[in-house]
Amino acid sequence: MPRLPLQILLAITLLVAAGYFWRPQTAGTPDVQTTQRQRELPQTYLQTVRAWSFDEDGMLTDIVEAEQLEHFPRRKLTLIGEPRFYAHSGDDKTWSASAERGRDDGRRERLLLRRNVVLIHDQTGTRLDTQALNIDLDRQIASSDRRVTVVQGNSRTVADGIEVRMQEETILMKPNVESIYAQAP
Repeated sequence: MPRLPLQILLAITLLVAAGYFWRPQTAGTPDVQTTQRQRELPQTYLQTVRAWSFDEDGMLTDIVEAEQLEHFPRRKLTLIGEPRFYAHSGDDKTWSASAERGRDDGRRERLLLRRNVVLIHDQTGTRLDTQALNIDLDRQIASSDRRVTVVQGNSRTVADGIEVRMQEETILMKPNVESIYAQAP
């Protein structure tokens, strides 16, 4: 048999055998850097989210909305972009809160709002501005240890912290309270 056809036949046989036996696979265990990057990725990513909560009698207690939500189960963390919170009670007392960002503390049923936080009592128009506000969703109590400005009409009150009991419609100011009251016309 001539040498050239034998070489071609041998090459074809080797290619077929290599294709049959060779099974390239990725590594079963990722390297350390890949594992760290995977941990940093959210497992759940949602946009334009709305969640309603009801009490035992079926009455609406609150609504939480967000432009985006990222859930990281390994870190037990949920980051919320542009959260909005609406608290309702049976006698139509409502409070509205909004912020640039927030996170859910699912272990204790708290919503943590951060950056340019605004809480408004919808019936009176009383407005509370701060940089951080923690809302206990079960008890409907909002609290902050940061500087807070409360504006009602032309009156303005500044304090180093606050606690708002939304169902009782009570605002408790923390130390260093300064107020400017304007007479009603």
